[in-house]
Amino acid sequence: MNMFKRWYDADAVVSRAINELERAPENIQVRCADYIIDLLKDVELEKLSLEDQYNYILRRWYDKNIKVSHAIEYLRLSPAEVRRETALKVVNYLKELSKDEA
Repeated sequence: MNMFKRWYDADAVVSRAINELERAPENIQVRCADYIIDLLKDVELEKLSLEDQYNYILRRWYDKNIKVSHAIEYLRLSPAEVRRETALKVVNYLKELSKDEA
């Protein structure tokens, strides 16, 4: 049994990246989603099981935008070390974007 309620809480860096992304305005979320997808497009991802696909219910904050949803799924299915590395890049990217917006 997983001791974390959400998959991204297992790693503090990933958790921070997801939480910062959640608080960002939607236009920033979408730009960041493009960034994540670009970073992970060549990574060998774990396959989604049929069960995961059938249990896919649009109830999470990131399911409101299909691109953001895909980016978060890519992150979830990437290997742990890649996920952490990507999360660090996302935190920095969000910092850069918020500087640009200010």
